[in-house]
Amino acid sequence: MKLSELVAVIDRHAPFSTALSFDNAGILCGDPEKEIRKVMLSLDITYSVINEAETQGVDLILTHHPALFSPQKSFSPADRVYRLIEKGIAAVAAHTNLDMAEGGVNDALATAAWLTDIEPWWGDDPSFIARKGVLSAEMPLSEYAAKLKETLHANNLRYADGGRPVHKVALCSGSGGDMWESLIGTDIDTLLTGEAKYHHFLEAAQAGINLIEAGHFATEVIVLPVLEQWLKDACPDLEIVYSSFDDPVRSV
Repeated sequence: MKLSELVAVIDRHAPFSTALSFDNAGILCGDPEKEIRKVMLSLDITYSVINEAETQGVDLILTHHPALFSPQKSFSPADRVYRLIEKGIAAVAAHTNLDMAEGGVNDALATAAWLTDIEPWWGDDPSFIARKGVLSAEMPLSEYAAKLKETLHANNLRYADGGRPVHKVALCSGSGGDMWESLIGTDIDTLLTGEAKYHHFLEAAQAGINLIEAGHFATEVIVLPVLEQWLKDACPDLEIVYSSFDDPVRSV
């Protein structure tokens, strides 16, 4: 499978044209005509991931987060993209287009959070589509948070109690703590996200909104098996491996 063909597979499921304006999704480096036989999936590209890919003879690293975000005028051997080009390894990122895609990151998170009746949810930003859904039976917040921590293998799950059981949940993978305000005046009692600030917890709880922060990594890495399945369906002979990259955030 050529690199351009592989990108077309992802584009059918999560169109790159839907990526938000600040994003840098798509081919970051690599020849579109390059033959791809072995793909490494990783949430991020780090120096260790590049070394691991080289050792395993990987042709492409497919990630959620782009290794190159802002415009860059020069490259040195210390740059990750420089190293990828030097080693002949292509890099593709499916980022905000994958967040909002049907079956993408937020749908994977909603399924892991045991939600039904899953629907698009915009919060206060009509350009970004997250999700909302319902638990089959309401549950105490502390119990729901503990189950999520185990299911998502979250290193550090935090929550603020708005004084209500969990029944209707809105969610935004990654960094979405500021979206709690859009729940005021709705029948949604809980926001699940990957990152939130102290004042988000404080203000949400005071407004009667439960806020759960499960970690940026934990709320997004669950999409990698989805990418694997999309690629396997299109090209069963494609070899797919996972990087050993893990959540860089630890708790003591």
